[in-house]
Amino acid sequence: MDKLSQLKQALKNPPPERLMRIEYKSHLYQAIGITFVCGMLIYKGFWYIIFALIFGLGISYSQGMTAYKRYQFMMEFKEPEKLEDIEKDISFTRRRSRIINSSLGSYPNIISIISSVVITMLVVNPTWNRWVLMLVYPICILVFYLVLYFYFFYWIAYLIHKEKLKGGKKKNE
Repeated sequence: MDKLSQLKQALKNPPPERLMRIEYKSHLYQAIGITFVCGMLIYKGFWYIIFALIFGLGISYSQGMTAYKRYQFMMEFKEPEKLEDIEKDISFTRRRSRIINSSLGSYPNIISIISSVVITMLVVNPTWNRWVLMLVYPICILVFYLVLYFYFFYWIAYLIHKEKLKGGKKKNE
């Protein structure tokens, strides 16, 4: 199977637990957004629109909690993931992300985000045209994040992952 067909297959068949996690998070993020809009409208004096938005907030929250309960229910019956199964994942980014999460936890993601923003602030000249900066900042942040997370932290995590697959270091050797 060539790389293009592997990419198409990975995009066609995301794991169901990933889809359910995206579903409940999207409902809860929508509820946060509606709360923010309600606060802005109260601040601006449009209090009469708030009732419709509060109703929308309740719906988003209840849908999010329902989706979260379904996600929890599905995860109870899912078999624990084996280290060998991570290598079989056909998605390039998902496989690397799973290796990083199993070896190093979730800290590399946070470190990569913060580091990419700081590096971008140091590298990009803030005296450029505003329109150029609006394009350059997000692109640089994304590129630095991808390099840090999917290459640097993956390199470290893959070394740890290989050791775990071997069974760890033998004692008394």
